Amino acid sequence: MTPRISRRSFVKAAVLAAAAAPASLAAAEPTSQDSRFSSPLPPPVDSLPMGKIGGMEFSRLMLGGNLISGYAHSRDLPYVAVLSKRYNTEAKVLETLELAEIHGINAMNSYVMDGNKELQKHWKRGGKMKWFAQVRLDPKGGFSQVQKAVDLGATAIHLTGDNADNLVREGRLDVIAKLVDLIKSHKLLAGVAGHGLASIQACVKANLPVDFYLKTLHTHDYPTAPRPGENGDLGRYDNSWCKDPEEVVEFMLTVKKPFIAFKVMAAGAIPPRRAFRYAFENGADFILAGMFDWQIAEDVHIVKEVLANLKRIRPWYS
Repeated sequence: MTPRISRRSFVKAAVLAAAAAPASLAAAEPTSQDSRFSSPLPPPVDSLPMGKIGGMEFSRLMLGGNLISGYAHSRDLPYVAVLSKRYNTEAKVLETLELAEIHGINAMNSYVMDGNKELQKHWKRGGKMKWFAQVRLDPKGGFSQVQKAVDLGATAIHLTGDNADNLVREGRLDVIAKLVDLIKSHKLLAGVAGHGLASIQACVKANLPVDFYLKTLHTHDYPTAPRPGENGDLGRYDNSWCKDPEEVVEFMLTVKKPFIAFKVMAAGAIPPRRAFRYAFENGADFILAGMFDWQIAEDVHIVKEVLANLKRIRPWYS
């Protein structure tokens, strides 16, 4: 099992690495990095239970892209996002993708407009990581991000939770339906995400032909969980992403399509073992987890242990 690294140790290591970078990386990194990440991937060292969406197999644990992209959701600690972004250099992202794949993770999720240059390099090494691309309406209200995701090699495309929430609130479910149809016209898997449960409920009620749903799911037993009076899908201080977990669990029992749970650790506030078990036992078919490279092996181990001893309340729909 990978040893735990405290936040203090991580910050210290990252700061020391950043301080050393100017002196050493300019000459040494390009050559070593090019050779390190141009060779074929190492052989697998672990595996994960799999599920299916639209006939395609995906690992029950998927790699979330927020830490790689710098979306740390760190409440009132703005430096954390900057630190995450600086830590996750191109070389570190390539290493993270490699570690994820050789430990059995075969899917990752990220926003299309952040690009996927590291994933492209990973594929050139023979990597088989499948990409779930998040898209939003473009500034003109169009669907140009769908074509970008297609061009960049997405396996699946889904509307982001914030965009879906806004469209449902505005009574524009027809726009979501058109986007789903467009994705499916490219023969790709189509999904809709939601921070708020109303987005998923509206799509289910309209019987949209989605292949999967993504919904935030986490408990409120963490120190910065929302308190009375904190309303909204993201809490008052970007501190909550599932304001009504009991209602989510109850509703998803009625949904007979694959359910990918995300924000299961409330952006790092809930320990993975507790978060993963809660999500899987309460209906998730897959979970998304943002992971640094040094967390991957342990999280894979935890998921395997959880899935081996599970009391689900919802049938598997994958």
